[in-house]
Amino acid sequence: MKQVKTVLLVAISFILILLLALHLIWYFGKSQKLNIYILDKTVTKADRIEHKSVVWLLNQLRFVGPDGKPYNHLKDYWGFYPIDTKQGLFDIKSIRLNEIDAYAAVYDAVYYADCYGVYSYEWFKKSPKTVKSSKVYGGMNQNDYLFIKRMNSLGKLVIGEYNMFSSPTNALIRIKTEDIFNVEWTGWTGKYISKLDVVKDGNSKWIANLYEKQHQKPWPTGCDGIILISNEGLVEVLCVGEDLNSDLVKLIPSSEMKTWETQVSDVNFYGWFDIISSRPGSKVLANFKLDVSDAGAEKLKTLGLTSQFPAVVKASEKSFTYYFAGDFAENQVSMFTSKLKGGAILNSLLNMGSSDRDFFNKFYSPMLEHIFSTYYEKSNPLEIQMN
Repeated sequence: MKQVKTVLLVAISFILILLLALHLIWYFGKSQKLNIYILDKTVTKADRIEHKSVVWLLNQLRFVGPDGKPYNHLKDYWGFYPIDTKQGLFDIKSIRLNEIDAYAAVYDAVYYADCYGVYSYEWFKKSPKTVKSSKVYGGMNQNDYLFIKRMNSLGKLVIGEYNMFSSPTNALIRIKTEDIFNVEWTGWTGKYISKLDVVKDGNSKWIANLYEKQHQKPWPTGCDGIILISNEGLVEVLCVGEDLNSDLVKLIPSSEMKTWETQVSDVNFYGWFDIISSRPGSKVLANFKLDVSDAGAEKLKTLGLTSQFPAVVKASEKSFTYYFAGDFAENQVSMFTSKLKGGAILNSLLNMGSSDRDFFNKFYSPMLEHIFSTYYEKSNPLEIQMN
């Protein structure tokens, strides 16, 4: 027994020393200042998962704020701040109209990670989830739009993500925001569901109720599939074996993206996505693809949709304005690994059971690394040359 304890103690000591060494190597690595404005209006839990992985990557790549300190996912963002979930206390951090130009001058980049917001059924836990649940806070507003418009006009990095266009964002703000990103939203969103039964039996049963009212037939349980919801409240379902050959939503990088040194790869995507179209002058860097049958293709056609649509769009060849048409920033990550040299390996091991593991490792992380690094090099050419 004593020998076992000794071996265990030595192993633990080795691991701790190794972690400390990896942290020190990371800590003394060269940092890069990038003052980034992160907006997250959908924060209902303490871990801030809707923007957590953005901060993980900033830390791993040694991007720091203007004060020279690493980013903290708990406080270095704008939007909704939970104070006491039991008492329903919260705070909101937002830019005023008269502050837009000043903040646009000092920030280098902006990332709108989630603009959907917080609703009463999420924040006040006793409230039932209904289609007409009241909004506590959320949606793109005029100041959000004006800020990214100003950042875009200054040639700075602008990244927008899924849920910028749907309700509660009003139509006028949506249309003006679409112009910035050079895309057009079809009005539809979707998501792969491994078992459609969970929608009928879980917190999202309002979706099943809408479907049954509209189609005058039972919600399709007992199969996997993809649910599609329009901004007007229409619901459609694609079932595996009938409308889909497989239940996979493929995320396919363009040939250009596959040439990036960061090695972006094809992956399966399991999160929510917008169905958008690109406009002339924009560049589609990746596409979503649904594996539909003839019946599924016909069903999409009746909705004015196709089985392949843009996932990542760059507004123009020379701009640094990108729209991600999926809930890309919501990933399971272990924050302490972001401050270790080679932390991506340990983070991957610790999150082996997560469905978004491959997406984060093979697509999202290398894509953001390329975008951040390319923009930083363009914005700081003298510093790059000196090093």
